Amino acid sequence: MRYKSKQALLEDIRTQYHLLCALLGEIPKVRWHESGVWGDGWTLSDLVAHLAEWQHLFLGWCEDGLRGATPQMPAPGYKWSETPRLNRAIWEKHRSRSEAAVQADFYSGYRRIVQLVETLSPEQLLESGHCEWTGKNSLTTYIGPNTASHYRFALKAIKRWLKGRGGEDTPAARSNKRLQPTKARAGEAPKRPARLRLRG
Repeated sequence: MRYKSKQALLEDIRTQYHLLCALLGEIPKVRWHESGVWGDGWTLSDLVAHLAEWQHLFLGWCEDGLRGATPQMPAPGYKWSETPRLNRAIWEKHRSRSEAAVQADFYSGYRRIVQLVETLSPEQLLESGHCEWTGKNSLTTYIGPNTASHYRFALKAIKRWLKGRGGEDTPAARSNKRLQPTKARAGEAPKRPARLRLRG
């Protein structure tokens, strides 16, 4: 989704987050470890951990850029074409955690991203060239897919599961393209040193 203003970005992130949290709050804790919410038998806890991990991956890219390092996107040892393998690794990493722990992680990532967005100017968020690590893309090209768009995807997956249709055979169970900008807009990786140097 393309954003026309900083306010539109913040409103979308906050709205989708609160809609998702409201839905999660309606689901009894005893159901948080039922399989079939999404993917290969994922539970609700698995899905929330997945959202939280992608938020933290995004924040890591920004931190690397601020230090003058080249962010390893989407994660060290993975290419964008390997997001299904990365998602499996994320599932393995978090699957034994409690719903309380993954919810706290999810909230922490959300709060940090909102704080980051609030501190940046509209130009820094919306115009290309302000963050060297994003190449020709604006920072919102990476923020939206790891927040509002990801929350929308989760809402749809959870509603399908609650209706008894599960997520195994849905498009959502396939590689989540929302997490990455398109190759035409993203470039595989910037060839120049990737820095989060914010100009202006």
